[in-house]
Amino acid sequence: MLTFEGQKIQGAQNIVAKLISLPFQQCQHSITTVDCQPSGPAGGMLVFVSGNLQLTGEQHALKFSQDDLHRENYKLFADR
Repeated sequence: MLTFEGQKIQGAQNIVAKLISLPFQQCQHSITTVDCQPSGPAGGMLVFVSGNLQLTGEQHALKFSQDDLHRENYKLFADR
């Protein structure tokens, strides 16, 4: 699920469609924190990431945060 400005979007196709529809072409990510905590007896992990998004032509960066709960045997591949 993606929550964007209060709108909840579910499903990979719907999320991709929302991201493609945004009115900018480039975005620079700057990650400032990555925190990981064990979650549950099965070996899961809670990952929290925060940082800044700088849009081309904009003076001020936007703040972002993301959290993911990964269960046992789940591999995380981060894209930056």
